[in-house]
Amino acid sequence: MNSFAESSEYIFNTKIYMNISINLEDEKVVLEKASNYMRNLEKKLNFYDENSEISLINRNSGIKFVKVSEDTFNVIKSAKFCSELTNGVFDATIAPLVKKWSVNSSSPKVLSIEEVNTVKSLVDYKDILLCEDNKSVMLARKDQEIDLGGIAKGYIADKIIELYKENGIKSGIINLGGNVKVLGKKSDDLMWNIGIIKPEKHANENIAVVSVEDMSVVTSGAYERAFSYNGKMYHHIINPITGYPAETDLKSITVICKDSVHADALSTPLFIMGKYKAYEFMKSKQISGIMVTDDDKIIITKDLLKNFKLFKDYEVLAF
Repeated sequence: MNSFAESSEYIFNTKIYMNISINLEDEKVVLEKASNYMRNLEKKLNFYDENSEISLINRNSGIKFVKVSEDTFNVIKSAKFCSELTNGVFDATIAPLVKKWSVNSSSPKVLSIEEVNTVKSLVDYKDILLCEDNKSVMLARKDQEIDLGGIAKGYIADKIIELYKENGIKSGIINLGGNVKVLGKKSDDLMWNIGIIKPEKHANENIAVVSVEDMSVVTSGAYERAFSYNGKMYHHIINPITGYPAETDLKSITVICKDSVHADALSTPLFIMGKYKAYEFMKSKQISGIMVTDDDKIIITKDLLKNFKLFKDYEVLAF
């Protein structure tokens, strides 16, 4: 009979939850391996740690290539791919804009057009230069910076599920602050139920659940972090194309796919695109997902309907 083990802690400044079903004598060893791996990655990928590999790349922007670990190289390579896929609506070089707006700080500011244009000129994923031979990375111009906040958790979720599999685990979940990936079913006859949270600040209730197995579920929305200035709300999701907080007709979007790295990286640009462009993009790329619109409608891809349960009174549209 399988036993169960779970772990909850803070890594990457976010709450991490892991749960596994396993028949080993000491199942917690696997969770310790997973925690150690994540802490090691945190040291490499943390934008705010001056000793991280990302910070080393940023300090050497416009100067030289920096040799990095395989993990760091692979995350940056995936980030550049997703930047190309979305034509820059996802852009890993957005860090200068995020820092300048400082929405997440205690003293956010509204930038002038001149400030936005100056900082936005530094944002261009095409300036991420990769050398496969020796796993080195360089930013082409001085003062450019990479921030992997929009993709790192997805990469980590994928790697943790790989670690589960390597250790004989058939069923498990990892939740990195709402970025969820599951392995197998929760039990022989039950899929994993993942909640779609009500997209409002401090909301603590689900409006729906979607049942999945061997999938990643990632939600992006701007309802938690924002500030008001002269009667206008500014939130933390910056559109790298305009340089301003995104103006969208979505409250949230949930992307569901096999690879968490792609679910993570695509959820934010799809939110920025708004419902019509997101619909076209998802349809053309065969991406599954759930959109919650400003007028409280739910737009869902048809493939999810059979495993979708609605709790609140929303109009549901399927495509």
